[in-house]
Amino acid sequence: MTPDHPPSQANALAALKSLAGWWEDAGITVDIPPAPPAALRKSAPERKAAPAAPAVKSAPAGPEKPAQDARAMAGAATDIAALKAAVESFDGCDLKRTARNTVFARGNHEAPLMVIGEGPGQDEDREGLPFVGRSGQLLDRMLAAIGLDETSAYITNVVFWRPPGNRKPSTEEIEICRPFVERHIALAKPRLILLAGGISTQAMLKTPQGIMALRGRWSQVTVEGHSTPALPIFHPAFLLRRPQEKAKAWADLLSLQEKLEELG
Repeated sequence: MTPDHPPSQANALAALKSLAGWWEDAGITVDIPPAPPAALRKSAPERKAAPAAPAVKSAPAGPEKPAQDARAMAGAATDIAALKAAVESFDGCDLKRTARNTVFARGNHEAPLMVIGEGPGQDEDREGLPFVGRSGQLLDRMLAAIGLDETSAYITNVVFWRPPGNRKPSTEEIEICRPFVERHIALAKPRLILLAGGISTQAMLKTPQGIMALRGRWSQVTVEGHSTPALPIFHPAFLLRRPQEKAKAWADLLSLQEKLEELG
């Protein structure tokens, strides 16, 4: 018996060697395999392959339910007051859970100019109005420099609740609020849109380009089949941090003033 194989395999090998010797005596040379053929390994237990893990089917991609709810609620609003009530009653955005107030808009909704910013900060969250803190005060001075005030401008944001810690709103939060923002534009029917800052510019123009590349360049915001000229500018909060950029901001305001004069 060899130590490498169980008794039945050893006997089979011995029989093969004996048969091979008989063939060699007859002038036939054969090679003995180092292990018995598979047919002779009946006593060896067969290893069964582990069953394959069942395939996990991914759920079909589709719009988020909050965005669907927002679209339905926004579409049902027939005027600005109804849209404001819809936004205030909407619970599909997590930002609302940590905010004090819904920050909808300020100014004249029949004005020729709509300003769309990023989102409420601490002051805006406390007062329930957009652009009322330091950056809002600077925005008011910027608009006043070209003859505009709350009677000739309408001011809102791409999200209606303050992000915790004044962080930037996420792409998901912006997309959840988008139906309300687009319906807001459709109902207000501004003749021009001023996009204040990179967040609102990227959201409304649906572009990955930054504000440095886009500021001062007229584009179009298309909502419900209607296109409105839109001008990206630096956010007032950015200008407070980098006053050296105010010359560029002034050039953009002059471009806005010229466009307004062209429209009469």
